[in-house]
This record gives sequence, structure tokens and C-alpha cells, in this order.
Amino acid sequence: MMNPKIARCSWNAAKALALVAVPAALLLLPARAQNPGRKVDLNSNSDTDKRPFDKHDFSGLWSRNPGQYGQPACPECRDNANAPGYGFFGEVPGRTAAGEKRFQLNKPGRGYELNSKDAKAHAEVDEGYRRAVLPAFGNDPEARCEPLGLARLITFSGGGAAMAMTQVKDHIIQQFEWTWDNRDIWTDGRPIPNIDDYLPRYNGYSTGKWEGDTLVVTSAGFDDRQWLDQFGYPMSEKAVLEERWQHPSPNRLLVDLTLTDPTTYTRPWKATRKVWGLIPKDKMAAGGWSGILEDRCIPSDESLFNKFRDHAAGKK
Repeated sequence: MMNPKIARCSWNAAKALALVAVPAALLLLPARAQNPGRKVDLNSNSDTDKRPFDKHDFSGLWSRNPGQYGQPACPECRDNANAPGYGFFGEVPGRTAAGEKRFQLNKPGRGYELNSKDAKAHAEVDEGYRRAVLPAFGNDPEARCEPLGLARLITFSGGGAAMAMTQVKDHIIQQFEWTWDNRDIWTDGRPIPNIDDYLPRYNGYSTGKWEGDTLVVTSAGFDDRQWLDQFGYPMSEKAVLEERWQHPSPNRLLVDLTLTDPTTYTRPWKATRKVWGLIPKDKMAAGGWSGILEDRCIPSDESLFNKFRDHAAGKK
């Protein structure tokens, strides 16, 4: 069987050519339900490793799909929500008038297809999960290889949902495989900057402090062109993201997220818990080189792919 990392390396080069032979109907797949209704206890821990470890050391290679690298199954690493795909999830708050206006402008290609049988059968979930259109007619920034933004990087759980954590004395470097993006968490006591004095950034400005065995990270100063997740929920430049990171066992890392954005939402939004499994270096290797892949989104590749995609979807 081909190493899944090597297989993914070939995807960017092959996907445009492969799509020529794909019926247009198959382009609906990203907009339809994929394994909805998972029921997993996200507070559980399937890691049975009893070795001693440092709860304050997050260094290592981590994945939300550890089974992809031959590691024991991690049911709690997968999103648990009655909605397709990956997302921020949790109890979706109401939107302000400004938030609703921006929400309606975003046209995601993921979720239950708009007005479909699946969408009507899941009226219990928020509208954001029931309005997907064919990607050719959507406006997801990811399809243009724009930066995902911090919350979307953290919540990503598709193929290549791996990250590297490097911890030094005064900060933690977090590097994400998909889009080859990174951010710093500063633990040297500096305050969050006055965001009016700084240019907004897709990953914001992040500071962290320890509360017992929990690393509490506060991030602000976001570029408001990003989506909160793949379903097109917006966020403003005034948003503040709190992350509470824990290392509860040798092979697990988890985070609880809370978004506070009064410009966009009527109350803070708590996400469902996100969990990663530790991957030994020798298991995350391709061609003898260990580490996460440079899994970039290349605009020229994506543009070529989108030409075939749009033609197959009937877009003029």
C-alpha cells in the first residue's frame, strides 16, 4: 500500500487531470453529508499509554488522524457533530445584524446541500450547515489558496490534519501541514497588543500563560477576510479567540476554543473539543525524511483545477 503521505504529495499535480474524467454529478460530493451524526465522547481518552510524561511539554508531531500513520485508533480525535465535514461546531450563537449580513455573503461548498433532502432532514442543525452549493458557485477563500486563518487551521481535520509543536523557553511555534502555515504563542509575559496599533493578521497575535496544567492562549488582531471554519461563519477584526490547551496523557493533546466577537455574534461561541494523537517521527516520514509535509495550496495549481471543476459544473 502506498504511503499516505506520498500519495497526498501527488495529489496537487494529478487532481486537475483526473477531474477531466469525473462526471459533473460527483462534484456534489463535497456539498453533501459525510458521516453525519457521530456520537463520540469528546471528554474520553482512548490513550492507554502509562509512561511518565511532562504535561507542560507539547513538543512533537501531532495529527487528528493518527490511524493514518499506523497508530492506535483515536475516536475522540474526530469531530462529533450532526453536520458533515470539520468545523468549529458547538452551540452556534445568534448573529448580530452585521454578522448576519456577512454570513449571507459567504457561499460554502461544504455542508448539507442547499434545499436538498439531507438539508431538510437535519433542520435541527444551524442554517450554516445546510446551505452548501457546488464549489464552482461558492466563494470559499480556500479555493483561491488564501490563508485559512487561525481558527480554521486548528479545527481542520481532513487529510493532512497534522501539526508540529516546537516549545522553547519564551514561546511555542505551531506549524500546520495543510497550507504550510505557522504561528507563535508567546509565553514571555507580553500582553496582547492594542490591535488598533498593529496591522491585522490571519493568525492574529497570540500570548499564553499556564493555569496549572492548562496553557491558556489569547489571540486577537485577526484579518476579517478569513472564515471561522469551512461553513462560512464570519469573524471580525475585533474577535478574540481563547484556547485552553492540555496534554492529558503521553499521546494526546487537546484544545477547547471560545470565540468572543460582539461585532458578529450575540454571545461567546464555545467550540467542540479538538483532540490530536502523537505520531512518532519514524511514522511520519516520506522518502526517509521525517516530519510534516510541505502541503501548500499553490494558486497556479488551484486555478487550473478550478477551470476543469467549473466546466464540469456547467459554470459559464
